[in-house]
Amino acid sequence: MAHAGSPLTRPRVVVVMDDPLAKVLELVLQHGQYESRVTTDPAEFVGLLRNWAPHIVLVDLDLHPAFLGHSQTGSDSAAPTLVFTRRRETSLKLRAFEQGADDILRIPFLLSEIVARLYAVMRRTQGIEVPLVPRLRLDSVEIDLIEERLHIDEQEPISLTLTESTLLYLLAANAGSVVEREDIITSIWDGVVDIESNAVDSHIRDLRVKLGDTWPSSKFIETIPGKGYRWRHVSNLGRPN
Repeated sequence: MAHAGSPLTRPRVVVVMDDPLAKVLELVLQHGQYESRVTTDPAEFVGLLRNWAPHIVLVDLDLHPAFLGHSQTGSDSAAPTLVFTRRRETSLKLRAFEQGADDILRIPFLLSEIVARLYAVMRRTQGIEVPLVPRLRLDSVEIDLIEERLHIDEQEPISLTLTESTLLYLLAANAGSVVEREDIITSIWDGVVDIESNAVDSHIRDLRVKLGDTWPSSKFIETIPGKGYRWRHVSNLGRPN
């Protein structure tokens, strides 16, 4: 088995999840220098298992339950699987484990918990200790996952709440695309917040204040009337230089 420091290619991850959460996972995976592929097509998924040989599979159990069974088919293509669900039923979790899931995470999820759970599963099933990259850079904004702080050029570090950190990842991972209010609510609050409430707007406002982002001429977060919010497209999304 390979361990940290051995000549191993970047750990390979297949993500079976729809946007905008799929893009969030792709961004979070950069904290472990994983190489990822996203698909919701069964044929493509099977092909990736056979030809790309991922080290781990991440599956949205609510929207793509059949993929859990596929990921465990055949000794040559079987891969450890971490599943995500918005549901709380114990029976669902037990069925997932019976079908081969190695771990389960709730949606909405803690970003740091994804990194930690992946680390644990990779070490337990593959014998690989994935090195952590605590900071990701988005042009002049740098996110520290461990400290839960935001670093902006020539400013003091900014502390983020859990919700603000998740919201920032959700918007930045989908840079250039509108993230609708309903998707924000489903991704962060599990859909329990009233769509007509001001919870989303309140957290956006707080995040803008910390970013020094003045509306309507926002540098980072744009408001798209009647739809949602958009993180202005950035040219450097990933690890710091």
